[in-house]
Amino acid sequence: MLIRQVRPFNTASGEVPSRAVDLRLRDGVITELAPGLSPVDGEDVLEAEGAIAIPGLWDQHVHTGQLAQAHARLDTSGAGSVGVILELVRSELAARRETAVAPAQALIGFGHRLVDFAVQPTVPALDEATGAVPTVLIGGDAHHAWLNSAALRALDMPARDGIVAEEDWFAVVPRLTVLPGVAESFATGAAMLQRQALQRGVVGLVDMEWGRPWETWPQRGPRMRIRTAVYPEELAAAPGPTGTVLDARGLVTMGPLKVIVDGALGSHSAYTRDAYTDGHGYAGRGVLSVGPEALREALTQAKAQGLTAAVHAIGDAAAQVALEAIAAVGIPARIEHAQMLTDDDIDAMAALGVTASVQPAHLLDDRDATDVVWPGHGAQAFRLRDLRDAGVPLALGSDAPVAPLDPWLAMAAAVHRSADERPGWHPSQQLQPREALAASTDGITSLQVGGVGDVVLLEDSPFADVPLGADGLMVDSAAREAAQRLRETEVLETFVAGEPSLGL
Repeated sequence: MLIRQVRPFNTASGEVPSRAVDLRLRDGVITELAPGLSPVDGEDVLEAEGAIAIPGLWDQHVHTGQLAQAHARLDTSGAGSVGVILELVRSELAARRETAVAPAQALIGFGHRLVDFAVQPTVPALDEATGAVPTVLIGGDAHHAWLNSAALRALDMPARDGIVAEEDWFAVVPRLTVLPGVAESFATGAAMLQRQALQRGVVGLVDMEWGRPWETWPQRGPRMRIRTAVYPEELAAAPGPTGTVLDARGLVTMGPLKVIVDGALGSHSAYTRDAYTDGHGYAGRGVLSVGPEALREALTQAKAQGLTAAVHAIGDAAAQVALEAIAAVGIPARIEHAQMLTDDDIDAMAALGVTASVQPAHLLDDRDATDVVWPGHGAQAFRLRDLRDAGVPLALGSDAPVAPLDPWLAMAAAVHRSADERPGWHPSQQLQPREALAASTDGITSLQVGGVGDVVLLEDSPFADVPLGADGLMVDSAAREAAQRLRETEVLETFVAGEPSLGL
């Protein structure tokens, strides 16, 4: 493939060449990058007409099984009470009866947040609204679900009165496909999520799904790069060290060991050094799901198998536990979320070479909740600038379906840190657009001969630096405009391993 007249963007310098060049892709790599290249016999030619060329984008944290089912789920996001959710459920079931949907087909919902509820969900209340229809309402942070009795029975779970949370819930997730209609929606959704990701310039995902995704992805006809994680309970079944190729095209590879040390803010389970409260009478320090000894054991086994580690830690106390274990074992690692950090945590990450795998779009949802739940601790949240300045590698993602699989939204959130008319939240932590891009390309800062043939074409560059004010911070109006440009970016074509994906 010969791509004529492109302007390669350098994420490190922010430079766009004034003169366009031609780019040749062969056998999955960039083989030439120079002006005036001539096509060879049988070579496809694309006239890019001065388009901006950037390295392919990655989403470093996705739950593809959950995302694949999202298109068929009831949206419960924004529901501020148990009563509102029950009304949504009743309306959905009534609509199904009118459209002759099979009565036994499971109802799966997603999106609500426990932190918004004054009254907690109960199984009897959901039973009254749903009857015999198996119903699973998953929290927007994916750390709990509200199941009715029919779903509990279908999943061979004991009866209970309240929600299923944390490790108990994670053990259930891979078995949701036994519920009526879920497997069919998954098959459709897996193709949809790849197409939608490629349309946004995403060439690769790190799949943090539960179960054994390394067994299913090679059978799905992958169109993009996939790194599959493994959880401690499946560690012995991992097919090889991190980087092991798992499909014929070399698109699916083994990723890291994933360990979830604590919960999430929306479920009152992020593990923190200081107690927090949510205004509804809850006070505590969250949940430590995996203790220091168990974490060290899992990391030690992973290291022996040649795996890297990805340790989920949202609260600052969880980050401390994770970093101490990583240091003790000496394993290459990432902190997933890295949402609440102290100065000592950042210093330790820099010293250990630990990557911060952060999902900036979460700050748009957690801004107000953080200030309520952890009063006075908002300055610890999403410290992107401090991490970058300390030399900690940044890897941005979405945690989809918790947030949309959209790297442009993630970059926009990193730049402006606001989802409404308010100024950016803790603006000292903002990134420049090109810095956000550099954290979204899997470590590739520029297109170079010999580099992987993952290329994205854009009509214009939305990566110009935002000017700083007299206080040394970004001018808020300019940061807002820069974030808007990122969100509105249109991808012309996405190349994966040298092959076009969108048919430009």
